[in-house]
Amino acid sequence: MDDEVIVKPKPIKDFARKKVIYIPVDSPSRIIQKALEKNAIKESITPYGRFYLLEDKVALLQCLGAPLAILSLEIFIVSGAREILLLGFCGSLSHELKIADIVSISKAFSEEGTSKHYFSRRKIFCPSSILRERIESTLNTLSLPFSTGTVVSTDAPYRETKSWLAQKQKRGIYSVDMEISAVFALAEFYEIHAAALMVVSDELSSGEWKTGFHHPKLDEKIKKYFFPFINK
Repeated sequence: MDDEVIVKPKPIKDFARKKVIYIPVDSPSRIIQKALEKNAIKESITPYGRFYLLEDKVALLQCLGAPLAILSLEIFIVSGAREILLLGFCGSLSHELKIADIVSISKAFSEEGTSKHYFSRRKIFCPSSILRERIESTLNTLSLPFSTGTVVSTDAPYRETKSWLAQKQKRGIYSVDMEISAVFALAEFYEIHAAALMVVSDELSSGEWKTGFHHPKLDEKIKKYFFPFINK
């Protein structure tokens, strides 16, 4: 069997950087977009998300879900990226995690359909220990508390049933998102570094949905925890 790919991603020289900050979605106030627009050397609005060229990195914003994330990130990788930091939102599956809490992801379970195209027999993916330790060290230096925990990545947030929740809680899975496992898989496939730092935007642990996207602490946490990596 010939495994050579037919459609290959093409490099984009204007956005070639070794570091990528990937933010799947912004808060309702667009606080991240405003910060990126203020600091960007160049900006491009594409069908695959918003690209921002910064001094020593490139940022990818508004690129929701595993398929679209990987489509864009793979372009950055062939353009020279060697490191991906995902800064995003997650839902809490644990009673220990509340809205606006911060989680450094230690392991990702795949329920999305993208990662299997890179590792057909794998369902669990881990961050780069080097990058994760660097992110956590920065937070500790800034005296910013955080939790560590696992995440499950799904393509279907409207199929998070009570039986699904019970199963995840039984396995000790802390949170849910839509991209992390695919990003970790992509990074492992290309032998580059990836890690994820998340803010809890909603709670599902009780079996009822409690949204926090308009919580007053959300933008405050984004400034404290995300901006040091965006502006660094």
